[in-house]
Amino acid sequence: MPAICDVDADNVLLRLLLTPEGRADPYPLYRELRDTAPVLRSSFGPVVLSRYEDCMTALRDPRLGRGTALRAAGEVPSLGFAGFDIDPEQRQAFFERAGNNMLFADPPDHTRLRRLVSRAFTPHRIDGLRPAVEAMVAAYLDDMLEVGEVDVMSALAFPLPVTVIGELVGVPATDRASFQPLVRAGTAALDPAADPATLHTATAAMDQMSAYFFDLVAERRRAPKGDLLSGLVAAREAGDALSDDEVVATAILLFAAGFETTTNLIGNGLLALLNHPDELDRWRNDPSLAHSAVEELLRWDSPVQLNMRTALEPAEVAGEPLARGETVVVLQGGANRDPGRFDQPESFDVGRLDNAPISFGWGIHHCLGAALARMEGEVVFNALLGRCGTIERRGDEPEWRPTLTLRGLAALPVSVTA
Repeated sequence: MPAICDVDADNVLLRLLLTPEGRADPYPLYRELRDTAPVLRSSFGPVVLSRYEDCMTALRDPRLGRGTALRAAGEVPSLGFAGFDIDPEQRQAFFERAGNNMLFADPPDHTRLRRLVSRAFTPHRIDGLRPAVEAMVAAYLDDMLEVGEVDVMSALAFPLPVTVIGELVGVPATDRASFQPLVRAGTAALDPAADPATLHTATAAMDQMSAYFFDLVAERRRAPKGDLLSGLVAAREAGDALSDDEVVATAILLFAAGFETTTNLIGNGLLALLNHPDELDRWRNDPSLAHSAVEELLRWDSPVQLNMRTALEPAEVAGEPLARGETVVVLQGGANRDPGRFDQPESFDVGRLDNAPISFGWGIHHCLGAALARMEGEVVFNALLGRCGTIERRGDEPEWRPTLTLRGLAALPVSVTA
């Protein structure tokens, strides 16, 4: 089926990308795109996909990659939103600062980097972390129950995953909290609609994080520890084809991604449960639902809403031909509500079977930390529901952060009782 060129569908996409309403609740707009233009060739650049199978096909296709080399050579304007991106040069400057990490790499560089890092995320290593995560969650809940009224985002959703990934990567405990505003500023550049001021701030944040990690790499070279950063430094010293730039860029990626998406999973997930009290009680009464329930939280309100791919060579997706350098936008959040894949997708069901959301991407760029995030989610919600007699939302509608690519709450005030 060829892509649809549709002014009305373009307007839906712009409302999704640019308006506060679209960020607060993108799902009606995803549904409208799926119904009217599931394969949309937008007037300002990319082909936009919103059906599950089309999105999966694009994420798996080896002809579609990150296109970093094409952007560096000037073959691809910015992220592919030709005529829409406000400041393509500033966005390119951000990507240059982001450096050589797996997120923006294509094979063979991606293959080499992922092989080295994946050793830290084996199933055995993740299972071994569970007791420590359970102890951390218990301590955070002690504090929350003692206070009674808290912002879940600052009391639990941020400090837990940043502590876990901080220990894995090797960021000292005293330095971790200072990274939250830097990571938030840096990841804002991943939004297609980021304005020049946002991109400038993101580039400065990336420079600051890079300087920090270059110093930390030098420290690990002098005094190695049992963390992932020491392992990357050792691989570099052993001639395993890692440059210092790659070590630093990889460390930033792992540390930032390790808490940013899990923080959103906890916040988005708790809000979904509070909005569906029957399902909250169902999970509370049956902790064995944890695995299927976390999958449903990921499907219902994904921490990552969209992804992008660039045609590395002439290709086609969903019946639409792509020239080298053309960009495809994969609306993962929309795919997760596709009735062609999920039975009653607008119903929230913590016991949903045959659930396979694409919240962590797919293909060679499938999130390395997906198993870690799922484990943290299971531990957090089983403990939260098991120990809290009541969890009630306080105040008006919660405020969403002003980004779509990474979807999460700015705050989630609640009252809790034991």
